[in-house]
Order: sequence, then C-alpha cells, then structure tokens
Amino acid sequence: MSKHSPELRLHCTMKLFLLYTIVLFFSCKTAFSESADPVNDKDTLHARQLMIVITNGWDSLRGNIYCFEKRKGKWVQLFNNAVVVGRNGLGIGKGIITVAIEGAPEKKEGDLRSPAGIFSIGKAFGYADEKNARWIKNPYIKATDTLICVDDMSSAYYNKLVNNDPHKSDWKSFEEMHRKDDAYKWGLFINHNAPNTIAGKGSCIFMHIWENDTTCTVGCTAMKEDNLLRILHWIDASLRPMLVQMPKSEYARLAAQYHLPVIRTN
Repeated sequence: MSKHSPELRLHCTMKLFLLYTIVLFFSCKTAFSESADPVNDKDTLHARQLMIVITNGWDSLRGNIYCFEKRKGKWVQLFNNAVVVGRNGLGIGKGIITVAIEGAPEKKEGDLRSPAGIFSIGKAFGYADEKNARWIKNPYIKATDTLICVDDMSSAYYNKLVNNDPHKSDWKSFEEMHRKDDAYKWGLFINHNAPNTIAGKGSCIFMHIWENDTTCTVGCTAMKEDNLLRILHWIDASLRPMLVQMPKSEYARLAAQYHLPVIRTN
C-alpha cells in the first residue's frame, strides 16, 4: 500500500474545508432569508403590498380602498379610504390572472368601467420634476406637456405612455397626462391590459386624484389627494405591490382562491 505525501494530504484537507465552508454559507443564508420574512407556499401572487378596492356591486360608482402589507407571513391592514370608480362601475379586466365570473360585465375600450381583477402596478407619475419625487419608491415619470397615453386601438402604442410627436405618431386619439386640472398631479399607472396588450380590452387606467366623492371617472380609480399621497409614500416596487378590485359579493371567493386578506365591510 502506497503512502500519500504530506502535501497531498494537506491539499485534500483544504478542499474538504472549502467545500464545508460553501455548504455552511448557503445553509445560513437560506435560514436567514426564511426567518427574516417567511413565505407562504400557498401565496401564488408573491405580493407583499396589496391595495384592495371593494364596491357594493358591478354598477356601483363608489367604494373603499384597503391597503395591506405582509409582515411575518400575515396580512396587516395599514389604512383605508373612500374612492370613486368608473361611471358605469366595474367590468372584468385583463390582469395577472384570468378571472371568469358568469354574468359579470367585461371591461372594454370606452365602456366607462374600471377594471375588476388583480393587477400589478406600473409607473408613478405627476407634475413634479423627478428630483422632487425621489421619495417615491416606484419608477416615476414626469407628466410633461408632451406626455400622453395612447387610447387608439389601431396604434402600435395602444395603452402606452409616450411623448407626443405628430411627425412620428400612428395614433388618432390619446389622453394628455399634463392636464389643466390637478387630476394627474399625482398618480399610478395600473397594468390593466399590459404589458401584453390586446386591442379593445381597455387602456390608460390610472389611480389619480378625484374631483369629489360624487363625481365618477371614465374608468380609473380616484381619491382625495391626501389619500393618494399616503399611498405613494407607502408603495414600494420591491415589495411587488398589486391592486385588487372587485364587488364585495365576489371578493370573498377571489380571496379564498388567492389567499387574500379578509375584508370586513358594513
């Protein structure tokens, strides 16, 4: 039987020590991640912030938004406030999941309904310069005089925020993002029918400032400026925020299926 040299034994010992160190490092890293923020295996959305809008019915114009954050694996409600939705209420929209409810209206372009379903959140926007909106923890775009949202179903830019260039445009209709009023002074782009856009399913859905609590929108969700600012200070893109909108008669079923918080309304 041959004997191993001291150099070979030392080399093998060092390799075993290095392998043990690597295994120990990744074991500790995994344990730390799990203890810092437990993940519910049943949570198919993987969201840690939820804005849940509940209305009294498909044709209701008013509702409430309830804002939740997941802490130590449990949903904790932080605040809530009143909102208004589309003039004709809610209609099933195109979100991150397919929602099928028999007899429910479906969201279409120009139907004056806000989308119902579960949606991810796009860019924040507002009239302020970017340097004055650095407190927002979402991507932010300034609503300049040339920024528009295209609602022309035949355009390649349908349901997108773009700079209006009449020499290069293929659209005939659009929404101006820098309005003469304060409706879009602050807002969020809701990823309804986005990014995989289908013509006619609806476009340019925002969360923005309302005119008052009795004036509905043409398809957005709106609220008092102070309440919207509270949301903008809270929302954090790294926590995968989402918007859920649904009549209360249908929300319980959706909540049970996707492990959403229980909403207690009067």
